[in-house]
Amino acid sequence: MASPQVIGGYPVEIFTNENFDRKFLCNHCSLILRDPVQSYCGHRFCRSCMESIIRSNEQVRCQSCIEEGTMDEEYSILKMDQMFPDNAVRREMGAMPAKCINPKCTWKGTFKQYEGHMAECKFKPVPCQQCGMPIEPQALQDHMTKECPKRRVPCKYCQTEITMEDMEKHNLECPKFPIKCDSCGKKKIQRDKMQHHIDKECSNQKVPCLQECGDISRDKFVEHLDRKPGIHIQALIDGLRDCTTRLQSVVVQGDLGQFVSHITELKQKVQQQDQQIQAIQTSGPAGGGIAGDGESNVVRSKVQALELKTGTFEGIVTTLHREIERCITAIENVERNRQGDKQMIENQEKKIRALERNISLKDVALAEQELRIKTLELTTYDGTLIWKISEWGKRRSEAQSNQVTSLYSPIFYTNKNGYKMCARLYPNGDGMGKNTHMSIFFVVMRGNFDALLMWPFSYRVTFMLLDQNNKEHQVDSFRPDPNSSSFKRPTTEMNIASGCPLFIPLSKLDDPSLAYVKDDTMFIKLVVDVQEPRR
Repeated sequence: MASPQVIGGYPVEIFTNENFDRKFLCNHCSLILRDPVQSYCGHRFCRSCMESIIRSNEQVRCQSCIEEGTMDEEYSILKMDQMFPDNAVRREMGAMPAKCINPKCTWKGTFKQYEGHMAECKFKPVPCQQCGMPIEPQALQDHMTKECPKRRVPCKYCQTEITMEDMEKHNLECPKFPIKCDSCGKKKIQRDKMQHHIDKECSNQKVPCLQECGDISRDKFVEHLDRKPGIHIQALIDGLRDCTTRLQSVVVQGDLGQFVSHITELKQKVQQQDQQIQAIQTSGPAGGGIAGDGESNVVRSKVQALELKTGTFEGIVTTLHREIERCITAIENVERNRQGDKQMIENQEKKIRALERNISLKDVALAEQELRIKTLELTTYDGTLIWKISEWGKRRSEAQSNQVTSLYSPIFYTNKNGYKMCARLYPNGDGMGKNTHMSIFFVVMRGNFDALLMWPFSYRVTFMLLDQNNKEHQVDSFRPDPNSSSFKRPTTEMNIASGCPLFIPLSKLDDPSLAYVKDDTMFIKLVVDVQEPRR
């Protein structure tokens, strides 16, 4: 089963150096970049953050561009097809010293090793299955049995299983919980027996006595009876006599009287029924004769009229039935035709969708071919590249505001089957040259013929910033260090860049007497000396 995708970056605490470069932070979640990608506007995001941003809205502007006041620019719109992996930043981050932030874990290493360590760190907190709180694995069992607020424990009074966090609430309702009688002060009386205690046992409760005695405390009631036995015995005798008299009255006058009245009512109803029956029997024979024959003729004529109408209606019903059957047949034919048309429309829609998919694939292939042709037009195969950088003022301004800190040159080769290379320029400097110099670096890229080439790369590399008045070109060169990973055979798309962080001071670049920038355009020439023998 695949693990769920993690959204957001790594905690900033994993870097041991608190003053790390802020470019390692995601512009959305402000955490350490996880699988970094760079947008068209130059800002960096975690890949999962970018996918969640774009998924929530089809067209989203970069929040950092909005805050910097560049939201009107077209490149501030975030699109997934304009994102590309920022492998340079990934490599720089990979070399950063890191530590495990799990409690009690002493692991330290590089950021590149951090993900592997976290997958097997024995101090990594795991969620409690009951309350969800992250707990150290060694303490999880004790937490679930002794500390978890969601653990179920039996009530010590009624033995009902209750979660620990609900125990206090349960004690306010538990029928077996011991409570104190507010009247007599007796303690440890179960809640469900408190009413019985009040009614039968509580010594401070008042017990009613005779009217002249009033209410007497239960603990003094026996003493009260012993002190005045005469009046209480007389009151008991009077009560028994009164009950006897009332009982006799109810039986004789009440219940018996009701029975007699019910019997009388029933007799009257029976008499009324007998009278009605006799009246009907008496009137039966007298009702015959001529009057009876006249009524029979009237009834017979009515029956004949009804039979005639019935025959007429039967004919109408038969005709309507045939018409209904014809309509049903026509409706069924229309429904079959409609189903056929619906099926044909669905088939046509499928064909249209298939054609649209093919057109989309053709458009993608055409765009790829256009990009390839444009790349081939700028590609050279003699180890020399002249790189034209237009809109220099805009590029430098973006670098100063940390929007787009670096630019990549077109790709060039030493020959058709030779080394694949490019340059990376920092208009506002990088590393020790940041904010004071323009920095330029040489990048060895993974090519199709690397298996046939000699490694490490060892040809001299020369950078030239061309003075467009041909007075004073700025030139710097270096010979690759054979022990540096920057010049070994690439295992990713490109090696770590290496070059001149102090290529030219920004003050000299802005010198009006020199034409390094003219018409807002700059030219940089790179020369790889393939004629020089390898060392």
